[in-house]
Amino acid sequence: MKASYKKTMILSVCMLIICVGVVYLFYLSKSNETNSGPPEITVLETAGSVSIDPNSYVPQYSFVMGQKIWVYMQYTNISHGGSCDFSISLSITHQDGEQLAFVDDRITKDEKACFYFFNTTEAWPDGLYVVSSKLTDNISGEDSGVILTAFDLNLF
Repeated sequence: MKASYKKTMILSVCMLIICVGVVYLFYLSKSNETNSGPPEITVLETAGSVSIDPNSYVPQYSFVMGQKIWVYMQYTNISHGGSCDFSISLSITHQDGEQLAFVDDRITKDEKACFYFFNTTEAWPDGLYVVSSKLTDNISGEDSGVILTAFDLNLF
């Protein structure tokens, strides 16, 4: 009787160790995810339209005066174990160096994408524009570096 009891106890302890290992690997490690480097902008595009679905946009690089210009971004490495606090700096600059739009936004939700829109007016000269953006992780202090994209604006 003692030998079978000892075998049962050893088997029970082994099963317990396996169960704890499975719980740790599949549940705890996912809930404690942290970023794996500095924040990174993975997509920066101008678009003619976007959708509430964060991965749905129609890229567009040429616009007409009066048309709404959407700027769509996707990014990664902004979460610290469920905590998120980062800033987005975004600017639109004409080829002559005049900055026509600027956004400085602080985000504390664990999002993976965002978009902003700008209405073009007569104050926007025609020509080439550069959109520049940078993410700053307010927890770690790291930033993504500046990422650029461009679009063309025509009078008609």
